Amino acid sequence: MNYKKTVIDYFRDKAKEYDLVDNQVYWKLSDKLLWEFFSTNVLQKLPENFSFIDAGGGTGRWSIKILEEFPYSTGLIYDLSEDMLEQAREKIRKYGLGDRLNTMQGDIKDICAADSNSFNLAFNFHNVLGFVDSPTEVIKELARVVKPNGYVVSLVPNWYHNIFFNIFVNNFRLVDEAVSSGRGRFTEDMPSMNLFTPDSIKKVYKDCGLEIITVSGFPVTIYPGMQETQLRGSSNHIINILDNEEMFNKIFDLEKAMFTNSDLAARGNQIFIMGIKY
Repeated sequence: MNYKKTVIDYFRDKAKEYDLVDNQVYWKLSDKLLWEFFSTNVLQKLPENFSFIDAGGGTGRWSIKILEEFPYSTGLIYDLSEDMLEQAREKIRKYGLGDRLNTMQGDIKDICAADSNSFNLAFNFHNVLGFVDSPTEVIKELARVVKPNGYVVSLVPNWYHNIFFNIFVNNFRLVDEAVSSGRGRFTEDMPSMNLFTPDSIKKVYKDCGLEIITVSGFPVTIYPGMQETQLRGSSNHIINILDNEEMFNKIFDLEKAMFTNSDLAARGNQIFIMGIKY
């Protein structure tokens, strides 16, 4: 089966329930950390009326949050999955954001809707670069559409963590897959993804002419269990720690302090990289 069709089918089945991850305590921590780092290191450095492209933005979780927090910003969600985009459009209509946020279906390695030097920011979060044929082609295209002094930000799946996770859940077939191919999965039903190390994603950025500002990883102190790969529920060991508000805040503060240490990037559940176009 064509890989692109496999990815489209995978997200078609998840589109209507995708945002249920907002209710899982581990992803609440991860999202809070991502917003802290993204807002502080990127969004607050942009012009007041900045524009962005959310590449592989799906249901628009991050685009809508940006618009809510930065009232003069505008954006475009560009995604391969029409089913995910329809969920985004429903939210755009619900919140009356149609004059500030557009959507377009397409392959992010060829953003034909955007001229060069169009946006202040291009970003892709979570497994977007995992689910593309060529990460380098995608980052090159995102670099094309951002303005000079614009940012390209990615959050990518970590090869080291994938191996750790599959050892943790006793799935050595997927361990062998990741070790031998550099691609992997967290569940048997998901498409195989590109996986990255800090060095490999830095090479992609450098090959696309971007100057790297930050490479880090998070969370580095607590990792998801099998239930966190699903759209509902939380693993017991995660609940036992993070459902306690005091512990949640303690771990959040610890992660914030560790984020500045790039040596820990390889320990992250995912790797965060920020580059600038000169």
